[in-house]
Amino acid sequence: MRVFDTERQEWAGSRRERLFHPDQYLDVRRQKAVRRKTAIVLAVAGLAFGVWALAWKDEPEPYRNFTAARSDTKKEPSDGSGNGDGSGGGSPSAQPSAALPADYEPLQDAEGFRVALPTGWERDSRSSQFGIDVVDYRSPDGTRRLQVFQVMETSPYESLQVAQVEAQKLDGYEAISLTEVPGDGGQAAEHEYRADEIAGEQGGGGARHVIDHRFEAADGERYAVVAYGSDADGPDDERELVDTALRWFCPPGTQCGTPAG
Repeated sequence: MRVFDTERQEWAGSRRERLFHPDQYLDVRRQKAVRRKTAIVLAVAGLAFGVWALAWKDEPEPYRNFTAARSDTKKEPSDGSGNGDGSGGGSPSAQPSAALPADYEPLQDAEGFRVALPTGWERDSRSSQFGIDVVDYRSPDGTRRLQVFQVMETSPYESLQVAQVEAQKLDGYEAISLTEVPGDGGQAAEHEYRADEIAGEQGGGGARHVIDHRFEAADGERYAVVAYGSDADGPDDERELVDTALRWFCPPGTQCGTPAG
């Protein structure tokens, strides 16, 4: 005969079954105690697992070597975009002399741009109605000059066309060329000419040779680099001034690498 055991909440076997199979019918109190102990053990084990899992999640990621990942990053010179020394001029850069002619040095101007020119030149500037100040660098004897300024026209060639109108008013003006030229990633144009007398020059007389190069720089703005010198000693000095300045030019607020040799 089977009866319902209200304490165990199950159907129990007959008294005969309980006598011949005692292991299947443990004392109720003992079973409850076992169940309580089992529940406690499981709870402790679950708590321990949760603490371990949380600690594992918060552990730092394994060390990874980032050197290889950064090896392709283009490195900029540490002083390639610094400001001037605050004295009203520029400060010579400590960059390598790659791509520089003898006796030239890179210089970070107070107006924010980088350029390269012969050592020992003096600097002065005047305000401009557009963009950065007009900056002049002069040789110690005053016979050569390199000028840097920002132009407002929408293209270098258009800017030179406007400038040529004024240059034609100079005594002895003679055009050598006015043309668009290949630029380093942007538009560029150049006006080369001679003139007997140029305002602001201290050449002590004689015809002057001028190379006026205007271009679009890395910042999308347009600038002019103009070299002035004596026409008597040929065009090579002015060409070297312009080419070196352009190769090292870096506009304000821009980081540029060292030019390739």
